[in-house]
Order: sequence, then structure tokens, then C-alpha cells
Amino acid sequence: MAAYDAFAWFYERYWNEEFHSLAFPILERIWVPRLRPGSRILDVCCGTGYLAALLAEKGYRVAGIDASREMIAFARARVPTAEFQVAAATDFRIAPRCDAAVSTFDSINHILDPDGLRRAFRNIAASLKRGAPFVFDVLLEEAYLTRWGDGFSIVRDDHVLVINGTGFHPGSRIAECRLTLFRRIGNAWQRADTIVHERCYSAAEIDEALAGAGFTGTVCYDARDLGMGGTLGIGRTFYLATKR
Repeated sequence: MAAYDAFAWFYERYWNEEFHSLAFPILERIWVPRLRPGSRILDVCCGTGYLAALLAEKGYRVAGIDASREMIAFARARVPTAEFQVAAATDFRIAPRCDAAVSTFDSINHILDPDGLRRAFRNIAASLKRGAPFVFDVLLEEAYLTRWGDGFSIVRDDHVLVINGTGFHPGSRIAECRLTLFRRIGNAWQRADTIVHERCYSAAEIDEALAGAGFTGTVCYDARDLGMGGTLGIGRTFYLATKR
């Protein structure tokens, strides 16, 4: 996960708050009401721990996993009371079982093949108690066809970030984004070049993987209908399912 290790500092600085300022009110509307006080929550692909901190502030106990060591380092510093481990969603074990699970910011799309998606959902289900609610968001095809190729840059005195979405390939269902990162540390500039891939899953593939993992009662919400405006809401769907 070297790509995400290199990107962790920029992710922590620029993306966490922007996304979760819009996503957390949605979670409070569709998922949090199903949580008991003090619930133990599994945060899948927890990144740098921003969501974990929001949940911990509300009295929930958080166990987070992420495949990036640098992301987990940020998360541990941010929420020292939570339990974090470096692990991929397709290959992890959590004990004891959790009361609920969450995965945000199209993390599920970073799983690049349907078999991996099925494994991830099975791992999540195995980590949950019966009746536990699992919420996550994914980007569907509309997002990749409308905004994935957009590029932009951030230029500051001591860091520069350039993002170029090189496109979505309908045949493979894979989207690719290239990042060039510069940071001045001391008197020296460091450069990192990173390629991030995501897979566009169909609703049928997601439904099949959830059902096969033992989830039921799936409900879908268009992010825009729940108040997520701007480019973040385009093509984004929130799923809520329940462990049988």
C-alpha cells in the first residue's frame, strides 16, 4: 500500500474534514439511530482516523483497520483510545465481535476485483454480531463518467499536490488517478508519484456480495437526496445492510 502511505499526509490535511463534514450528518440520519450507547464499531478502511474520532467523541468504542501503515500512524495519534491495526479489508480478523460497521469515502471502490469485494464483505460480517448494521458509500458509474477525469492542483510554500484523473475504462471497470506530491522537509524537497485505482461496481455485484456474506435488508440512498452536494455527491450511493 505504498501509494497510500505516500498520500497519507495530504489526505489528512485536505480530504478528511471536507468529506466527513457532509458524510457524518448522513450517518447520523440513517445509521447512528440504530447504535446503542457505547457500541463497539468497526471502521473499515479507516484512513487517518477522522471518522473514528467523531465516533469516539460520541462515546462509541472504535476498532479500525487500514492497509496503509502511514494512515494508521495518523489514526493512532488522533484517537489513542481506539484500536487500530494495519490490515486490508480482504484479509483481517477482529475480536471480540462488533456491534456495527462503517466504511466511508468510497473505500469499497478501492477493492479492485469482485472476489476481493466478496471476501471483504465476508470478513466484515464475521466481525459483527447478529443484527449489526453495516453502512458504506460507493461511487457508481455516473461518478466515473462525469468527474473522474477532472484534474486540479494545490500549491503552498512548503508543499504541492497535482492530481490528474487519467480516466475510467468501461471495459475493465477500473478508474485511474495519478498524483504527484512535493513536500519541503527542512531544506530539502521530497517528491512522491502515486497511482490510485478504483473499481466501479454495479448495483447487482454489490447486492450479490452482500447477500453472499450474510447481510440482509439492504437499503440504498442517493447521497444527493441526503444533502451531499457538489462533486462529492455525484454518483455516490450509501448502502445500509444488516448482519443476519
